[in-house]
Amino acid sequence: MKKLILAFLAWTFFLQSNAAFAQNSLEGSWSNSQGDVSTWILVTDQIISITEFETNSHKLISTMGGTYKSKHKELEILQEWNSKDSLQVGQKKRLSYQIKKGQLLLDQQVFIPNEKGESGKMKGAWIIVGNFSGEVLSRRNNPFFPRRTMKIHTGKAFQWIAYNVQTKQFFGTGGGYYNTQGNTYTEEIVFFTKASSSIGKKLPFEFQIQDGIWRHKGQKSTGGPMDEAWSRRELLDHK
Repeated sequence: MKKLILAFLAWTFFLQSNAAFAQNSLEGSWSNSQGDVSTWILVTDQIISITEFETNSHKLISTMGGTYKSKHKELEILQEWNSKDSLQVGQKKRLSYQIKKGQLLLDQQVFIPNEKGESGKMKGAWIIVGNFSGEVLSRRNNPFFPRRTMKIHTGKAFQWIAYNVQTKQFFGTGGGYYNTQGNTYTEEIVFFTKASSSIGKKLPFEFQIQDGIWRHKGQKSTGGPMDEAWSRRELLDHK
């Protein structure tokens, strides 16, 4: 009986510890809706993205983000892209934040967790580095600079952003939910700048990670085949 009680207490402590960790972790996806405006915040271990879009039409209002530091309940974001004001690219943006009772309070706005279901396997930031033709990989000369296409994943949400860190241009974005099951990676598109007809689609892709390369193969949301190669950002960041 004593062993059972000790085991129960240990398990209870484990669950409480995990719950406390989850409530206090900034990483993940968060959402807020006010009227016809939805705001999504995606946070990986390196990157934060803040995106606003119309709730009904899913039309993009703005997106901004970049690398970040968090200290003393303040976020310091070094902006890599800003769709609304390109002059902000390269500048630091500071926002107050705290996590309380499982919710994120960011500059007095309340965001709730936006993770749905079991986490996928893609957490982190990825940069497109080339394309496959058959089994041959054709690499881009310098995928990390100056023009960059990045895709970020939390446990269940994703967003891709295309931008130029030198000219400060913003080219487009899209995002939504994703999951990974076996060799299949599936995206459910919630917002997309290029084609509103893509919104709401669920797109399955072949999924494989080998030698540091994520092979992303299937059909584009706008039609036509794609066979892309992506690499984790941290493998390119200091080259």
